[in-house]
Amino acid sequence: MRVHLPLEERMRKALLTCIALVMLTACSSSEDEWYYYQSGTVVTSLDDINTGLPKVDITTPGKTEVVSKEVWTEGAKVTIYLADGSIDYQGTLSIKGRGNFTMQLPKRPFALKLDKKSPVLGMPKHKRWCLLANWLDRTMMRNAVAFEIAAQMPALDYTPRGRFVEVFFNGRHLGNYYLCEQIKIDENRVDITEAGANVTTGPAVTGGYLFELDDYFDEPHRFMSEQAGMPWQIKEPDELSQVQVDYAKHYVAELENALYDNDRFRRRDFAEYLDLNSFVDWWLVHELTMNTEVRHPRSCYMYKDIDPPGGIAKLKAGPVWDFDLWTFNADLTNQFTSFNSLYYLQLFQDQGFRQLVKERWARMKEAGLLQHTCDFIDLTEQQLALSDQLNAKMWPITRPMNADTFLSFHDAAQKLKTAFIRKYTWLDNAINQL
Repeated sequence: MRVHLPLEERMRKALLTCIALVMLTACSSSEDEWYYYQSGTVVTSLDDINTGLPKVDITTPGKTEVVSKEVWTEGAKVTIYLADGSIDYQGTLSIKGRGNFTMQLPKRPFALKLDKKSPVLGMPKHKRWCLLANWLDRTMMRNAVAFEIAAQMPALDYTPRGRFVEVFFNGRHLGNYYLCEQIKIDENRVDITEAGANVTTGPAVTGGYLFELDDYFDEPHRFMSEQAGMPWQIKEPDELSQVQVDYAKHYVAELENALYDNDRFRRRDFAEYLDLNSFVDWWLVHELTMNTEVRHPRSCYMYKDIDPPGGIAKLKAGPVWDFDLWTFNADLTNQFTSFNSLYYLQLFQDQGFRQLVKERWARMKEAGLLQHTCDFIDLTEQQLALSDQLNAKMWPITRPMNADTFLSFHDAAQKLKTAFIRKYTWLDNAINQL
């Protein structure tokens, strides 16, 4: 018979163990840090943790570790518990690491593939999900806040949904993660007609496609655009014929020609290729969050549906992604952060585009975006307060990159909110002067 210690005693022992772990890893390499965190040194069975968040319990066959982002570990068992202890989902899945830079950090993110499409924690059914670690984010909420801002933008058809959870892996508590939807073509996500695999003829050659502009440039199907030198990658579909790749190259070449040829730009031919409302809303999200990653560019998603009869399907901006690093920065509240990223420097040369920015900004102000976002930050801080008490001790940030590493959780969250308010105020004035 298992004897349960009082909650206070269990928490005291868990925290003492975490403190000992921090001291141990202070003199270790990053690989050693990963070993100690994963070796069972951090206590805690699933029953010993109650932060008010759902719990994701994953066990791999033979309790093997997951250290690759290329190879799936198949046949893992997963149970997702709601905060009240009831089961939300139970089944099997495949798991691997994910991310480029973040995969190199001590607290690693994961990609999940359920064996069948299923709803998870109130989110629509799908197989593919992500567990974001948010290790460098003292607030743990930068991605969630950015997604909430994007979800208010009417021209962004889809923004990933997510829930904060406690993750348990092979019987060990890994701390706080953000379980969210992976960006995929699907009726519940990027809702376009996916181009078939290896299509060579017919309208299906024209779409739909999910693109990512990213200077990691590591997808199998990729090309640099001719005029702007942008790193275009085709994320989906996975299997493409050379005809499909050539079509995508030609489409982007025509788009850029419409933007950069003086005569065509004056005629606003680019509006035939770009869904301008979505490009405005996408830009507003990145300005409000002060996301400098788009300058590379990185994690910049766009998509195009199949061409309608006799016409061209417009390219849409989004979904937004990746806000855990160098966002909501107090030093960037009085300047544009994405004005000259991607194709925006050219778009802002167009008076019609500038006017559209003003109109959509006025619409978002009237809809109460400022107050809604501030309320969301405060509510999320309350939701994560108990989880932070464990997570911050399990995963001390050793690379101060968000200018809030050494703050308390409360102060870091409030600093994020203050930076957002200041940028919102500055942007309001700047847009009115465009």
